[in-house]
Amino acid sequence: MYSGSSDGEGTDAPAQRKIPPPSSMLWVRNLRRYIGSGAGLGSEALMELETKRILLDIFKEKQQKSAEAGTIPSFYKKKPEEGSISHRVQRLAKYRFLKKQSDLLLNADDLDAMWVCLRENCVIDDATGAEKMNYEDFCHIASVCTEQIGPKCRRFFSPSNFMKFEKDESGRIAILPFYLYVMRTVSLTQARIDMSELDEDSDGFLQPHEMEAYIRGLIPNLAQLRDMPAAFVQMYCRIAAHKFFFFCDPHRRGKACIKKILLSNCLQELMELHQETEEEVTDTEQAENWFSLTSAQRICAFVGAVFEFPLNHWELSLQCVISLGIWERGGEGDSENQTHTYWYSYQLYHMFLALDKDMNGTLSKQELREYADGTLTDIFIERVFDEHVRRGKIGGGNAREMDFESFLDFVLALENKDAPEGLTYLFRCLDLQGRGFLTTADIHTLFRDVHQKWIEGGNYELCIEDVRDEIWDMVKPSDSLRISLADLLSCKQGGTVASMLIDVRGFWAHDNRENLLQEEEEPQEEG
Repeated sequence: MYSGSSDGEGTDAPAQRKIPPPSSMLWVRNLRRYIGSGAGLGSEALMELETKRILLDIFKEKQQKSAEAGTIPSFYKKKPEEGSISHRVQRLAKYRFLKKQSDLLLNADDLDAMWVCLRENCVIDDATGAEKMNYEDFCHIASVCTEQIGPKCRRFFSPSNFMKFEKDESGRIAILPFYLYVMRTVSLTQARIDMSELDEDSDGFLQPHEMEAYIRGLIPNLAQLRDMPAAFVQMYCRIAAHKFFFFCDPHRRGKACIKKILLSNCLQELMELHQETEEEVTDTEQAENWFSLTSAQRICAFVGAVFEFPLNHWELSLQCVISLGIWERGGEGDSENQTHTYWYSYQLYHMFLALDKDMNGTLSKQELREYADGTLTDIFIERVFDEHVRRGKIGGGNAREMDFESFLDFVLALENKDAPEGLTYLFRCLDLQGRGFLTTADIHTLFRDVHQKWIEGGNYELCIEDVRDEIWDMVKPSDSLRISLADLLSCKQGGTVASMLIDVRGFWAHDNRENLLQEEEEPQEEG
């Protein structure tokens, strides 16, 4: 059946053919090149590592082609549609990531345990009595905390963290600053996780309603706001969120970067309400903190609930009084301080309510002139409306009315004149020609209204040119013929200069600064 001779000649030929070694075969070389040397063949880790390398090579190749082509890179990526698979995957991935980060945080019990470990294993400085630790103690405490709390506290006990703190001549650091550093790190990380959970499109920015939701979630944990009337919560969140956007969204894009919010003084000011109660703070301290209930009610008293509600002023006045609990006698369980706060805001409510003469919930130029007892100049009020108030439908034609958001910006700028954001707001009003700088003619024009109010107040006669020269000496501009915003910011007296040009009371305070300083020092010496 088979061809060939029977003496075996046909079987010798295949035996003499040589099979090439495996290493010379092309597919073997390619396979070895793909999986490496062959050690650990089938390992998922090696395969995943190789996959990442291949994808990285592809990404670099595309980047190189794009650079060579000179095309404009994509700056807009369409967000996934609500309910789509990509949107669901994105939300699930974010949830798992934030859950993992949250599990790595120290809770209140862990922080208490760390503080006990620090105090039990530190040494007392004989000279100052402060509790300190050297690097050996630091490492020992790290081991003890790891045993009691777990490995999640290990990252705080790194050599680089030890070197961040001030050391004495013996190379020791105080345990209290280190513990406060741990607490602040945990607090900021938790805040970032909470904000990221509210970031619906996961772009690292918060919109106003998302910031309001974050503040609303904080209220039960803030001692000074815990007993806030429920009807006032929505308005409070709106007022508080507006300050974050005033400082963290200078370009008014309608969104604030989460990282910028975390590093801002606004968040620190808000968290101050978590450490102390209303009874432990004076009315002055409450008023200075924008996020305190006293300050919020003071601002809210101007418009109350008139924004977005079709009710007349008197109905709103009664509604706001009832919702804020402002009565001569406090409710059951109200402290004396809280009752005083509500009654004080009730008086402020009627004072600011008197500004809105036509009772339409917004302010005209004439109505705003009564702000701060009418000490602001007319030209400044005109410039505020020109630069910062949008044209509205109220009043018809080209009439402009200041709404609630614009009023909050106005108040924030006047209360933060030394801050870059506040000074930028005011500089736009001072820059009469919109050229980006002020000339001697601008200073003369601006101060002319202040001078008029100054004389009407029964004060001594003064020379406008002398005031102009004094402003130039205070600012010391880089260009001797003009003052820019950068000059006002760098001279550290920009807020004072702005007050002198827009408010007769601000000029009076500057003119009597020595007497005011002496009056402040006298009570301290008597105490």
